[in-house]
Amino acid sequence: MWCRPSLKAVFPNLRAGQRGGFSCGILFFAIAALVALTLPAAAAPKRVMSLNVCTDQLAMALAGPDQLTSVSFLAGDPDLSVMHKEASAYSKNRGLAEEVFLAQPDMVVTGTYSLHNTTALLKRLDFQVEEFPFTQTLESIPADIRRMGEILGREGRAERMATEFERELQSAENAACEPVPTAIAYDQNGVALGAGTLADSVLKAAGFRNLAAESGIHGMAPFPLELLVSLKPDVVIVPRSLSDAPSLADQIPRHPAIGALKESRIGTFVPRASWACGGPFTIEAVRALRTLRKDVAPCAEKTSALR
Repeated sequence: MWCRPSLKAVFPNLRAGQRGGFSCGILFFAIAALVALTLPAAAAPKRVMSLNVCTDQLAMALAGPDQLTSVSFLAGDPDLSVMHKEASAYSKNRGLAEEVFLAQPDMVVTGTYSLHNTTALLKRLDFQVEEFPFTQTLESIPADIRRMGEILGREGRAERMATEFERELQSAENAACEPVPTAIAYDQNGVALGAGTLADSVLKAAGFRNLAAESGIHGMAPFPLELLVSLKPDVVIVPRSLSDAPSLADQIPRHPAIGALKESRIGTFVPRASWACGGPFTIEAVRALRTLRKDVAPCAEKTSALR
């Protein structure tokens, strides 16, 4: 074999048969490693377009100067986007394939629940498309941050951001104590946020029991007002009123029966849009609810064991 003599001087004690196969394998991997080291890293995309309000915010948080060219029109909605002010610096799109085709970006980022026909068409047209699932737990957010950083070629910034998020989440977990107060996120039209939602994950991290989840609600589902009143939660989180567009849907979370719960804390409490999407900003919701939790049910003092 042509590679057999390559390790003769290095391993003189190997038998001839061993030396040949061994040297060929080592030489093959050595060459492969050398090629990998000498190949240039994949270039970061210079023109990135985001079609989803959640990927909008991840991209805005991580993109380099002039790298992100367009975000969805929802990025400017303060009820859906924490970064609505930052979004004013970007052109807006409505997630249409025609818009992407005219813009000709190097990379498109979007959500798996965005317009499916747009994503499928863009892939058929050979556009590079990266899809992100809708975030349902706090624990999945650091991975999304790192993935967006890798896509944008901003790994260092993403790693710092993800690590800080993990550190603060661990701090919240370490601070868990008794008693554990109850809470319910009661949205428009009397819809509660139950198990499997980002709100549920935030409530647990902040030290609350989610009564909607404990009552069998999975995802977002109507929650009877009578049941809420009978459960007497320590905290009722209601949505902000849309003063510029009043609706009957806003009236249910503000029903007089809820207001009559004298022992319950009722309010918005969660920073605007902080749990509408999962991102580095979602930790703000955890911080706000941790502060509330300390006020509603302070940790019981630890007593020494009986001797």
